[in-house]
Amino acid sequence: MDTLLARNGLSRADVSHWGVHPGSSKILDYVQQRIGLAEDALNPSRKVLADYGNMSSATILFVLDELQRQRKPKQGEWGVLMSFGPGLTMESALVRW
Repeated sequence: MDTLLARNGLSRADVSHWGVHPGSSKILDYVQQRIGLAEDALNPSRKVLADYGNMSSATILFVLDELQRQRKPKQGEWGVLMSFGPGLTMESALVRW
């Protein structure tokens, strides 16, 4: 994560929005703790998990939609989307509204 941000001249403090694939509540808890996110930072991910469960690859798109509904990102704000899959795969995207 820090490598992705550093390559773009950013740090975690520059990221306003986090969209994390909710494979389980344990994954969300771990990511939140490891990155040092605020208690409510992953609320969009937690809502998608509660409402729909883990839908594999499509889940991150539901998280992005929920994040935009809840957080209403402003133009120019940065966000990170992280998705996890089978075989311990992880994909990340740096987005700017």
